[in-house]
Amino acid sequence: MLQPGLTLLASLVLFVIFPGSVGAQSRSAAAIVDDFAQAWNTHDPKAFDRLFTEEVVWVPTAEVRAEGRTALVRELAEAHASWAKNTTVTQSDTKIQSVGADVAVIFFHSSLAGRAEDGTPIPSADRAMVVVAVKQSDGWRIAAGQVTKPVEGRD
Repeated sequence: MLQPGLTLLASLVLFVIFPGSVGAQSRSAAAIVDDFAQAWNTHDPKAFDRLFTEEVVWVPTAEVRAEGRTALVRELAEAHASWAKNTTVTQSDTKIQSVGADVAVIFFHSSLAGRAEDGTPIPSADRAMVVVAVKQSDGWRIAAGQVTKPVEGRD
């Protein structure tokens, strides 16, 4: 069985099929970090759907890679209907590296807190994350992302 922190990473990789394309919600590369936290904290699959490109690639752990927005959103919806429904994330230490007018690499920390379905507190998980954001006609979306593994001996 995966530890809650590792489960978070796995769920971030994997994301209910929604018909059609929903407009991007992020008005800037910098807004993506806050939009991600808001989507997580409201447990709204439609909010996640707006964050990713159609061809997104997400790596939550060294052993897992998810490809495609539909798969990511579906798995995240499943997580938020179960273990993640009582969790929240906070973001911090955001650094944006512009690669061009339409591409940015965003580094940040994401901290998970909450309770399991039975009400017991889950161990907090703090992970460094990196995403590649691209500007599309309807706003900024995440094209790729990776969640770091914890340092051995720490959460």
